[in-house]
Amino acid sequence: MDRSLTTLPAAFRALIVADGRDVSRALARAAQEIDAQIIGSEHRWSLGDAVDYLHHSAVRLEAVCESLADRDVERPLRVVLMGQTMAGKSTLFEYLSGGDGARVGDGRQRFSRDACIRVATEIGVEIVDTPGVGAMDGKEDYEFAFRQVADADLILWVATTRATQEQTGQALERLADLGKPILVALNCLKDVTDEIGLLDMLEEPELVFGGDAMGNLAPIRRYLSRAGGRYIDAVAIHAQAARLALSGALDTDEARTLHANSRIDSLVSALRLHADGTFAQRRIVSICDSLRLALLDTADAVEAAHATASSALTAGLGMQLEFRKRGSRRVDDAYEELQAAFSAAITARERWAESVDVDRDLDELNERLNNEMAALRTDFERSIADVGQRLQADLEGVAVDVADDWTGFGGGGFRELGGRGTVWGNRAVKVGGRFAVGMGGLMAGALIGSFLGPGLGTAIGAVSAGVIGLVSSLLGLDRLIDWIGDRSFRSAAEVRERRRRKVRDQMSELLLEFRKSLVPVGERVRQDWLDAVEGEAARQYAASAVLERSIAVLRRLASEEIEPVNVRIDTELVRELLRCTGREQAASAVIRATRWRGAGMAIEVPEPVFDELVHAPAAECVERIVPTSAQSSAAASALQIIRHLADREVTVHEMGPDSLEIALDAPVAPGAQEAWHALARVHTGVDVRIRDVVKGGLS
Repeated sequence: MDRSLTTLPAAFRALIVADGRDVSRALARAAQEIDAQIIGSEHRWSLGDAVDYLHHSAVRLEAVCESLADRDVERPLRVVLMGQTMAGKSTLFEYLSGGDGARVGDGRQRFSRDACIRVATEIGVEIVDTPGVGAMDGKEDYEFAFRQVADADLILWVATTRATQEQTGQALERLADLGKPILVALNCLKDVTDEIGLLDMLEEPELVFGGDAMGNLAPIRRYLSRAGGRYIDAVAIHAQAARLALSGALDTDEARTLHANSRIDSLVSALRLHADGTFAQRRIVSICDSLRLALLDTADAVEAAHATASSALTAGLGMQLEFRKRGSRRVDDAYEELQAAFSAAITARERWAESVDVDRDLDELNERLNNEMAALRTDFERSIADVGQRLQADLEGVAVDVADDWTGFGGGGFRELGGRGTVWGNRAVKVGGRFAVGMGGLMAGALIGSFLGPGLGTAIGAVSAGVIGLVSSLLGLDRLIDWIGDRSFRSAAEVRERRRRKVRDQMSELLLEFRKSLVPVGERVRQDWLDAVEGEAARQYAASAVLERSIAVLRRLASEEIEPVNVRIDTELVRELLRCTGREQAASAVIRATRWRGAGMAIEVPEPVFDELVHAPAAECVERIVPTSAQSSAAASALQIIRHLADREVTVHEMGPDSLEIALDAPVAPGAQEAWHALARVHTGVDVRIRDVVKGGLS
């Protein structure tokens, strides 16, 4: 649609509604895109709520647009009455609207618990009465009252001389956060329905109001300033006296005097001033705020989702590095443990060679040899399984520890590390060479090797075949030669020692080769374990990629959809406000604008218009207009904003391309200072540090 503006509220509303629906559709698309990425992902728990809230924001934004599209923008100025319970809101409402008093309370809290809308024809405004805030068990009333605020052009806050309750203070802060204009009516509660009270009000109204009636505004100012807000005007009134003056219960002179002394005309004049003088601007601002507040909530939701995803990504990447480091260190420890177990198993076979009874029958010796080699194989397998299982448990413990140090890191993915399949799988070989034709128990060694695999399996098979072949040679030529030699040259003891030494020497040689062959086997086992660690890190990296894509979607949503719409709405709003006050040339020159509650609207304009607005400020605007020059640097623009808002001496201590440090010659309320800082930072991108000057020194 054509996004150009006229000063007609309906045209401005059409522009705002179109922008809002664009953002609503963008939210729905982003939610669907992220949802499609995280389905089945472990990050569903961290981003699922964010996706749901994006969907909710899209629906809510569309509902706001529908409501705004249906709003009667030509109706009178809408004034919403709010205030502490039993403050006299309904009494004032009945007076302003010319009612019959049906909504006036009887002294109980929470008497009016609904909203009532009437037109005050003589004033030219539409008035909404709401439940009071601060009543015991009045949370529902509080929220109901605030539901009327979104549609308000002006808030009439009815206060009293009583102490301000905490919930009442929270309501004031919330109104300041919403940026609604607030007119304060400080209502005196002195009862004038009895003769003495009436006489006092007729003859000594100053005593009834008190010497410092307006001094009771201090807590209201304090609560509003916490959120950077302030009221636009304040008047002291006596609503009960004003209504009594119209009741017909008094003679004409008493009624006229009581009416004058109630000071109600001051409030009526203030309302009429806004109805006649600022109605067009208030209506434009109200239309804008209806959507802008929803957009700000949406921007907060997107920022929260972005922060959640970014934190999860940072944690995920940190966990990957930390787990890889700790896991690799634990694998190295397990490898050393496995090497020690291998060495112990071989040493046990060396001791067996020293103690074996070589006088045994050949078949029995063969059987014992086969049993010993089977035990060796079992030792190796048990060592690998035990060390692997401990490693598995330790790695899962490492994952839990890392998760405690970071966030949400899964401990899965370390299954079957101690199992045979992962280490030895698909590696069976047969023993070849001359051992293949060995006699007796020769094939036993080959079978052992076929179960264990290359390196370790071949070595066990070779050792077994060598030892069995040595014993089996007694049946053939080797046995005859050894036998002849034994009988010709050795005593029985010497023959036994010779056989033992021969078995030991040959066994030692084989086991030495066996030790050497275990080195690549152990390295392969170690590599398998390291691969498992890397596999888990890779799985986590893949999960991090989901977060990276989600973050990109959220960043694009914020920078390409929401922020441009917010800037466009702020820019068109300030143009309309300037047009409403007859500053057409300035309105046409506005390049962009940034609005911040409690501070005003910073606008970027060409240098000639900047000079014009500095020397002739747009004081008639209902929003404070803070000009910055398009020809100035970002830091200089930030300084222009602070100087305009501070209205006091500003000393520059440091100015850089994206930073500014200044000092003020007098303290500023924390809420106001925060609002100034925020407006300068958002509009210029400059980090502004504000310090107070106290007694000649910097605070």
